Amino acid sequence: MPHLVGRRPRLALALLALMIPLASCGTGTAPIAADDAAPHYDDLATELEAALAVDGTAWQLEPDTRQVTGGDDGCLFTPGTWNPETPLPEPADDEGWTRRMATVNSVVSGYGFEEIEDVTEEGSRTVLQTWDEHGATLSITAEGRIRIWEAAVDADPCSAETLGIEQS
Repeated sequence: MPHLVGRRPRLALALLALMIPLASCGTGTAPIAADDAAPHYDDLATELEAALAVDGTAWQLEPDTRQVTGGDDGCLFTPGTWNPETPLPEPADDEGWTRRMATVNSVVSGYGFEEIEDVTEEGSRTVLQTWDEHGATLSITAEGRIRIWEAAVDADPCSAETLGIEQS
């Protein structure tokens, strides 16, 4: 048995060595290329707006919500928050939320986001929420507010200019 005891620490160290690189990359998220980041998420927002629109509802990007930040977690891009000019009617029941999820899933799956399987309680609000392969979080409120934040970006330097956007 002493021979096996000597192997376990080596096996544990080998496993740890394999896991450290994965952990340091934000659980394996793949950064999106700087040139692709803004167009990718803007296109997603445009398609979501079209899919969710009721009676010609239009959305407006809140410019102060678009940000690029660098730090220990690498370069992160927050595409921003889009608010509908007129709030969407809140789904009245589970069936309404199921229809809304199906509508959103038909769009987000084409942009690398996980399909939404259930509503999320966020404080006193009910939202639809999902994550993509770049670490970005997408949240849609019952009223139709679309928020996307913290996508990992391959940008050097980590700046709005590198991503080809203007930052307020």
